[in-house]
This record gives sequence, structure tokens and C-alpha cells, in this order.
Amino acid sequence: MKHHDPHPLLEILRGSDRAASTALGIVSIDPDELVQRTRSREPDPTRREQFLEAVRPRWAGLELPPAARAAASRLEDPATRIVIAGHQPALWGGPLLVISKILSLLHLAIQMEAAGIPTVPIFWVADDDHDGSELDPGSFHDEKQLEQPFASGRRPIFDLKHPQLPAERLAALSDALGTAPHAQQALRLASGSICASPAEEFISFISHVLPDAALLPVVPRWLRSLQTPVIEQVLDDVDLYRDLIQRSIDEQIQSGVPAPVPAPRGMPLFVIDSDGLRRRPEEQGLSIDDVRSIDPDRISPDALLRTVVQDQVIDPAAVVLGPTELCYAIETRAVRQHHGWSSPMWLPRPRLRPVSLALIEQLVDEGVDRDQIHPGAVAADLIRCEVATREATQIASLGQDLIQKVEGLVSNPDATAALRRRARRLVRTWRRQFQRLETSVEGQLVGPTVEVKRQRVTALLELLFPDGREPERCRNILDLIGHHGIDVIERMRRALEMEDSPWDGAILEFPGEKVTDKENLDVQC
Repeated sequence: MKHHDPHPLLEILRGSDRAASTALGIVSIDPDELVQRTRSREPDPTRREQFLEAVRPRWAGLELPPAARAAASRLEDPATRIVIAGHQPALWGGPLLVISKILSLLHLAIQMEAAGIPTVPIFWVADDDHDGSELDPGSFHDEKQLEQPFASGRRPIFDLKHPQLPAERLAALSDALGTAPHAQQALRLASGSICASPAEEFISFISHVLPDAALLPVVPRWLRSLQTPVIEQVLDDVDLYRDLIQRSIDEQIQSGVPAPVPAPRGMPLFVIDSDGLRRRPEEQGLSIDDVRSIDPDRISPDALLRTVVQDQVIDPAAVVLGPTELCYAIETRAVRQHHGWSSPMWLPRPRLRPVSLALIEQLVDEGVDRDQIHPGAVAADLIRCEVATREATQIASLGQDLIQKVEGLVSNPDATAALRRRARRLVRTWRRQFQRLETSVEGQLVGPTVEVKRQRVTALLELLFPDGREPERCRNILDLIGHHGIDVIERMRRALEMEDSPWDGAILEFPGEKVTDKENLDVQC
């Protein structure tokens, strides 16, 4: 079943105001337009060759699957388009959204190929980030948590090493998986991908989970020399760069779209210091001239400039982005236009939501509308009490009559100024109070039968969406495989294939396993 992400940007893109969405950059949700734009966007052969010179030896040193090797060869043809998605490394594959991003990217490449456009997907592994908390593996089915040994700090993820031995890490993972029916399958995937560093292990893990995928990884460090022309142009006029970013931010905020990253106060980059820490140049007392003279391998763009560097160096036809990432990207649209930098098509990433069909059926049997089942749903809103609704309606009607009577005093020519002021205050106060009372009556005036039903619905919702969160953002992928088997990846893929238009902020559900003992709620609530 298809739902839609209510993010403000995605609401604009789905709306009828074409001018509003066009003003935010080259963002498309229409599959036909996507194909047309991709076909008309010819890759730059010079940038392609420069890119391949940088990545050929890197890919040669990785244990890539045959399909990925073949994809690398196909890039030698400059007519082959590139599409991109990316994410920070995460322990044990991280939460489901990592695989969701990759599957969405692969689906996009397949769509392009079906339209006769040769396309290769590239996954940007953002191991430049220095926040170790981003490595969080996600949660496990039985509320177990794996230790996350990397704290927030300034050391880039690419420079981190696992403090535990592989056997210790696998034992902890086994304990977290517990008695999951396919735990051994998940453990074999984990064991086969183990590396000394989280970043290397993340790349290896993707290859093990998707062994047939024509997917090529890229990390920022491989492109340090190629990013230099962009860095130089920014350093030529840092104030101009900041002003252009701020202009885009102001425009998108005025449109009702959030701007997650503020315009930079100084240079929009980090410098890896002598201790290997990623720090702002101003923190290190470095001037613009100092930064120009630094080894390019030590220069790491910040969140906004990274999107520009990625697109200018790799020259993708399209980039698949989550809502927050999409907001990052459109903050850079004015600076891209000013410098003539690459502006690929930006596509909102579809979400994939694992659900137990049995739990959904139980909720529907309780009287819940199928379309209203989502994270954050409240049982009191889903299960209405008819008696309470009638009572609330009657109270609202009586309240409206009283408010109208008092409101008449405001325009009564015989009323004094003091009386009119008091009447206005009372109308404002009573209108708020009656609205609150109406809501309270509907939610809290319930008999024992409705209350028991709401308790059952609350328990079912908690099983579907622990802590009211989207499973894609919190549940570990190995835990999902441990409970569903590796075939769950194919189910996720099919959910994408069955949707004709997944690029409009879609939330696509895919089925889970049969109800387990924990999920069987035929109990007394």
C-alpha cells in the first residue's frame, strides 16, 4: 500500500503550483519527465575521464561483485549516465533506510535502462563525517541494543578502527538477534563482511547483502584532487558563496520549506589537522591563503559544499535524496547557477516500510481506517466513541450559541466601550476553551468497551511502530534479515517495482513474516 511523506517540500512537489516547485530547483517526481530530462542531459566526457582516472585504481582494490565490475566497464562509454544516492557508514549495515536508499537507486537505474538510457548507479559512502554517533546500527526486534563504541568527536569515520575483536562483535550481534529464525543467515552475512574499520566494513557489507547489484561505491577521499577547482572558486570569494547560499535559504523558507543547514559563517570546509581531526580552518587559525597551500587530501567540504563537489566531479544525471538531504541540495541552487556548476535532477527518495499484514488486519478488525495506520497515530484518534462525539457536538453547538450572543454585544450601539472590550475578550477566551473542551470530550469521555479497544489498538501500533517511529529509520537491517530471511530484500525490491510513480515522496509497504508469539495480541488488555 502507498502512503505519502507529509514533509512540506514534498507537499509542494505533489501540488498543482508548478511555478513553486520549479523555483526550488530541478526537482522532479514525474517518471516521464525523469526519463526525458535524463535522456537530454549528455554527460561531460572530460569530467567522466577525470573521474574514472581517480576511481579505477580504487575499484580495482576492492572485492566487488561481477555485476559491479561490469558496471565500471560500462562507464568507459561517456554516453552512460550516472545516478547517485549516498549515506554515512553504519555498524552492521545500519537501519533499513540504508538498504532502502540503495534499492531506490538501483530501481532508478533499471527504469533508465528500460527507457533505453544506459545507466550506472553509484553509492556515495560519506565516511568524511566526523560524528561517530552516526554509526549507530539501529534497534533490534526484542528491544536489545548493540553497544556503539564510537562517540561524537572530530575524527573522521574513515580513520576509525573497531576497538573490539571480530569474535566479540559477532557474539554481541548474535545475542542481539536472539532466537530469530534466520539469525545464522544474518550472522554469516556479518561475518563475511567484517573489516578493521567501520567504513571499509560498510562497503563490504553492501556487496554481501546485494551480491548481484551493479552498484559502485565512491568515498570522498578518492576525489580530493578533483574537488580542488571547486574549492578554489569558493575561496576566491567566500562572502559571495555565503550570500548566494543565504539567498536560496531565504527563498525556500519563504516557500514554507525548511533549510536544515545555515549559511556558513566562514569557509565552507574542514581541514584535517596534524592529529587527524576534522576541524574548521578558523579554529586552527588558518587564513584563506593558508588553506590554498594545504595538501588537497586534507580538505574536506562541509555538508552543503559536499553536494556541489559530488555533483560537479561525478556529473550525475540524477541524485536520489531523502527529504532533509533534498533541502540541503536546494540550498545550493543559486551558487550552482552563478558558477555554472552541475545541477542534476533531484529525486525524492521513496521510503520502504516493513509491516506485519496480520497486525494490520487486526487493527482493521478493531475498526481502524487502513489509511490512518502510521507512526505517531494515536488510538484515541483512530477509535472514536459515538456517545462522546454526540456529546462534543452538542457542547460545541451550545457554545457557539453563547459565543454568538456575547459577540452581539461587540457591535451593540448601546454597549459601552468597556463592555465591548470585555465581550471581545470573552469571545476569544470562550472560543478557545470550547474547542479544547470539545477535543477533550471526544478523547476522554469513553466507556469501558471503547477504552479496552483503544488499549488493544495502542499495543498493536507499538508493535508496528516501536516508540512511534518509522521502522526504516531505526530497525537494523540484519535484525530484519534475521527474522524474515534474506528474501526480505527481494520483497523490498518488489514494493518499488510495483509502484509506477515512486518519486513523489511515496511510503511503500512490504509484508513481514507471520505473526509471532510476541505479536499475537489475542490477550486480555
